[in-house]
Amino acid sequence: MNNNATSGAMSGHSAMGAMAMGGHATTAKMAMGGMSMTVSHGTTNILPNWLAVIWTLVFFWILVVHVRHVADTHGERRGWHSGHVAMAAGMLFMYAPASLDHFGIPSGFWQLVFVNASGAVLLWMLAQALLGRPVSLLWLLLAIDLAAMVYMWSPTGFVAPITWVLVAYFAILSILWVTNRMRDLDGRVVIGGRGAVNPDGTITAHGVAHLVCERDLRTSMFLMTLGMAYMFAAMQLLM
Repeated sequence: MNNNATSGAMSGHSAMGAMAMGGHATTAKMAMGGMSMTVSHGTTNILPNWLAVIWTLVFFWILVVHVRHVADTHGERRGWHSGHVAMAAGMLFMYAPASLDHFGIPSGFWQLVFVNASGAVLLWMLAQALLGRPVSLLWLLLAIDLAAMVYMWSPTGFVAPITWVLVAYFAILSILWVTNRMRDLDGRVVIGGRGAVNPDGTITAHGVAHLVCERDLRTSMFLMTLGMAYMFAAMQLLM
């Protein structure tokens, strides 16, 4: 994990890998999402360096998979999958050890990306609602996911209750994805959908767009959400 915001602090998961499970008597500084944290004797490190490398490779694969989804789809689906591409990229750099990350992208950049992305999704949802068009529940979940990425990259620290709620939230999403229950939520309308009145007085109902494409998303989205839950848990435990 990278320390892109605090000068002089140790960066990335290389620092985390140096801490054994409940290991050293000395205190070491490390960064989680641009936030300096102190790891002292007795602290449980659930994200050693070797596991960070594995998660980095997993999120690289997820990124490639969802770039293909963006290329294969259009309309609302393309926008929805684009959000997952941004999340996969952010998580890749979040997990990447300093030995693998040679870009040095500051945490503020990722915060700006995800603030704009989540804001854009919310504004689009509002515009659709004002036009009387239905919005899928999955758009709301995407907005929450993107906002969670802003929190993850925050350099100002974490609030334990919020962090553990996010751990539970993404753990539940991972179960919904791996069991393919998320497809059942795909057609659910969260706002809008009152229909349009035609000149002859009849009403034409707007159908909600289904966002989950024909590809099997169970593996990639299960790993994406599980990886986010694990990262939040690691960050909280190492505080």
